[in-house]
Amino acid sequence: MTFGRYDYATFGTFMAYAAGAVIVPVALVSLARDLGFSLESGGMSAAGALHLGRTVTMVATLLLCGFAAGRWGKRKTFGLAVALMGLGIALCAAAPSYGVLFLALVLAGCGEGVIEGLATPFVQGLHPDEPGRYINFSHSFWSVGVLVTVLISGGLISLGVSWRLLIGVVAALSMAAAAALLLPESLSSQYPEHPEPIHSGKIWNQALAICRNRSFCSSSRLCSSRAEESSA
Repeated sequence: MTFGRYDYATFGTFMAYAAGAVIVPVALVSLARDLGFSLESGGMSAAGALHLGRTVTMVATLLLCGFAAGRWGKRKTFGLAVALMGLGIALCAAAPSYGVLFLALVLAGCGEGVIEGLATPFVQGLHPDEPGRYINFSHSFWSVGVLVTVLISGGLISLGVSWRLLIGVVAALSMAAAAALLLPESLSSQYPEHPEPIHSGKIWNQALAICRNRSFCSSSRLCSSRAEESSA
């Protein structure tokens, strides 16, 4: 396996995405104390609202990211999404109140939805001959990010390290990955984009074709039935 600039940027993106997803829950007690919202007597709904706002924007941008990638290319769209996630996480680190924290997580969710939708096809475009190996290897950095963040941040917070500093480190990692994706291409690192922008109508037709595919429908029903069994 050989890796280039965009592979390493993807590894950093997965780690930052994973770290951003778990750092807020890990630091929630300290965060609630400093920002003045309670986690007792029904106050956990405030924490749930943070997750809900982030998730809603993630789903919305996940559904729209294909249209953006078709118009501006996967590299630029992916890089801007990572930068948007980093900006949202940075605002979380500087948030003076619950309302600002909520808006910052919504902003981060906008970037995370695009990352969720484009990360795998982005890696596939880098390695069309052996996409499976590289996709699996890249996705492993999500697990690395979760493990490292939970263990290290949990320990540091218990030692009195500020949650703002830890979230700021995650934001810095996101921005570093975004810079690697968005800086001008060199002769040795060029992403194989589609030669021309793809019309939104074509993307919409492809989405409809996938939804009508019997294999996709069968998989969707299987996932739904498993989810119902798990909830039961």
